[in-house]
Amino acid sequence: MLLRSLAAEHFRNLETFRLEPGPRFNLIEGRNGQGKTNLLEAVFLLGAFRSPREAKHPELVRFGEDRAAVVGEIERREVTRTIEVRISKEGKKVVLDGKPITKLPASFIHLNAVLFGPDDLELTKAGPDVRRRFLDRATYAVWPEHLASLRAYNEALKSRNRILRDAKIRGQVADGDVLSAFEGELARHGARIEQRRFQFLQAFVPHFAEAFRRITDGELTGTIVHVPSGIVDPAVTPQRLDDVARELAATYERQRGTDLRMGWTRSGPHADELDLFIDGRPARTFASQGQHRAFVLAMKIAELLRIQEAIGVYPIFLLDDVSSELDERRNALLMETLDRGGGQVFITTTDRRWIRVPDAKVWQVEAGRVTAG
Repeated sequence: MLLRSLAAEHFRNLETFRLEPGPRFNLIEGRNGQGKTNLLEAVFLLGAFRSPREAKHPELVRFGEDRAAVVGEIERREVTRTIEVRISKEGKKVVLDGKPITKLPASFIHLNAVLFGPDDLELTKAGPDVRRRFLDRATYAVWPEHLASLRAYNEALKSRNRILRDAKIRGQVADGDVLSAFEGELARHGARIEQRRFQFLQAFVPHFAEAFRRITDGELTGTIVHVPSGIVDPAVTPQRLDDVARELAATYERQRGTDLRMGWTRSGPHADELDLFIDGRPARTFASQGQHRAFVLAMKIAELLRIQEAIGVYPIFLLDDVSSELDERRNALLMETLDRGGGQVFITTTDRRWIRVPDAKVWQVEAGRVTAG
């Protein structure tokens, strides 16, 4: 998978530009606040059709302008297509090979991109919902139908929670038959979610452990443990779909009384956790800032490799501010790890001397102006 060309008009603070990235390493150099991250955001937008910063549409349009556009020529398995994302205050429109797509299919992915940025440090520091989102977005890249399962599960969850909340407020007993119907939906879709998460992690965790070992030069051991909520019986594994569905259904029924007192559903895939450890101790509590960064970088490299295994091509790797808070030695180990892999990589930096990779194209960003370096 290669981004053959990238162009943008009135996007964020960037002046209109067009560039032809190199097939491996592309360094985006400039002082802080010049627009380097915005260039990575433009690449990410072509794959996800949304901003990684969850920005509103008007925020993506350059101040004083009415609309913006990002265009990329993407080669995937020797087929080149042009994707354009047009943005205005009214929303966004996707144009594929010159033809507008009126309704974007949930499974439409032509450009896969894995992004590491400063906000991703929340993966090791924040609550479990952040880690679930990471896991589900990565799983979706492998199985696009995962999104449909999540949506169906969340709809059933909202309905069950509404019944529980209304019964609690009114001091009434919830209708068992109605609850049972929604619990059946929760169990059915929840089992599929747990199965895909489990299958994704089976190959992801070894990649993570190896990447973390390389970045830390073997000095530290990183561990990730999936803790599925609602699966009590240790004999039940997410590989056996029917067993998981029965286990979840039994959990929902068993916890009805407590859930009614609480007014919400306590257990299920929406409450899963990923426990993260460094040398057997919780990363959230004991890791230094540099260790947090190394841990998340290893997670992103593992995500890249897991997706490559599944789809047969390397996603584009976007690394924003990757060198800060890694000492010179660990930064060199990270670059060696990246050089061992494959695929196209974009790295922002304030000083290219930190980024020691071969055959890199360099782009300078100053006050929103993108030029060849």
